[in-house]
Amino acid sequence: MKSVRPMSIRSGQLRVLALISTVGCLAAGCTAQPQNPNAIEQGEAIKRLDYRLQQLESRIDSGTTERPDQGDKTPPGPVKSLTLRLGTVDDRLRIYWEDGTTTNLPCTEEQNTWVCG
Repeated sequence: MKSVRPMSIRSGQLRVLALISTVGCLAAGCTAQPQNPNAIEQGEAIKRLDYRLQQLESRIDSGTTERPDQGDKTPPGPVKSLTLRLGTVDDRLRIYWEDGTTTNLPCTEEQNTWVCG
């Protein structure tokens, strides 16, 4: 019967074994991680904001500044004074504009709060 001798590991084999172990550990740590759902939503939000920014920049570059139609409700210029009439037949807020025009806003009382407009 043959005797079993323990295997001896030479220093060269030990270095190769250490190198393989190190590479394996590094490869395991560098695996791709699943993306966070919030990161995807944030990415989409950033894309939408970027698109909106491009739209606004193109409007500025083209020189068209669209203003909402204010109609005849708001005259140009600042307000000179205000008059509030309550407890009369025609409760109203009257606005006196700097250009001499006036605007009358009817007022009503709703739940102990006066509302004009």
